[in-house]
Amino acid sequence: MRKLQLLFVCFFASFICGAQIPVNNPIDPSDTTLNEAVSFINKYFSEFKPGKLPDFRKYWPEQDCKDYHLPDQLLFALNTEIPTYLLGKPTILYARPENELIHVKTMFSKNDSADNILVISITNHYINRKKDGTMVFINPMHMVNDAWESVTVHNINYYYPKYHRFNKKKAAHLAHNISKLEKEWGLQPIHIRYYFADTKEEIEHFRGFDFTIAMGNRDKPSGMSDGIDNIIYCGGWGENYFHEVVHIYLNRLFPKSPLTEGLAVFYGGSLGHDLSWHLGRVNQYLQQHKEVNLNKLEDFYYIDNYTNPNSTILGMLVMAAYKKEGIAGIKRYMGYNSLGALLQKEYNVKKGEWDTFLRQQAQELSK
Repeated sequence: MRKLQLLFVCFFASFICGAQIPVNNPIDPSDTTLNEAVSFINKYFSEFKPGKLPDFRKYWPEQDCKDYHLPDQLLFALNTEIPTYLLGKPTILYARPENELIHVKTMFSKNDSADNILVISITNHYINRKKDGTMVFINPMHMVNDAWESVTVHNINYYYPKYHRFNKKKAAHLAHNISKLEKEWGLQPIHIRYYFADTKEEIEHFRGFDFTIAMGNRDKPSGMSDGIDNIIYCGGWGENYFHEVVHIYLNRLFPKSPLTEGLAVFYGGSLGHDLSWHLGRVNQYLQQHKEVNLNKLEDFYYIDNYTNPNSTILGMLVMAAYKKEGIAGIKRYMGYNSLGALLQKEYNVKKGEWDTFLRQQAQELSK
């Protein structure tokens, strides 16, 4: 994920949507409805600017705008800070009528340094042309609701495909962990909408993607949280993805902390395994790879498809705080706005000393 974030920053710095979007497959100029739909989505994309979002009431149904602060479910599906539509150059692949709606498929891409096309995402938007001639988007998730079931447990509304047999034991375990988290941190329950399926790709298709840059490789549990509308999307981990719940509860308490991902890994693990499992792998990797320089921790984001070393090390620091002082220690660590300030104040470790210190911590805490 860190690698993707770095890529996204580069894309964002070099692209601002605003010009007329090219259409890959020419549209019959006599087809007024299709051309109006293309103009509609072009105007929508053009309103996304750095630090500015459109007035969603001009594009989305009134009920969707009441139900969600951000009615567009694709908006921060790839990056929690940069809108999907600013991550690459858009090309409309086609527009076609489909079940009384207009289906517009758009590719967002970037040319890399070798002038190869790097595809960031392929999105699907569905547009309803109302009787008065105005147009609104229809959330792709609404279109498959009949094929999904829903169950409420504790403060979680689960939504899942009909083929899935709901696991009450997993749901009860998540409810227990949530209650414990609320008690430890003195928090009120948060109502969460929780969408899950067997694979990440199924969830992505459900949300409106044909493809994202995060797809591919072997399936592994993964998820993403929307802390604005309190929604979780989970693939491959069923009813008990506590990691994303932690993000929804605690990220808002420490919006500037460098340890938010580490805090979620500490409580809820990552990619289907707990923090101890990942820390053991990271420690072993560090012992075998002396060339890794943890003084540049931001560069240490990948060892394989199963462990993120950067988030593991951040989780390790949260673990160290908890071992020393429990929740009070975690709260103090989360109060720092930079990793450098935390290590200097808590451990008297300066920037050039990170490598030695973090390697020692990994070895000690992975025992």
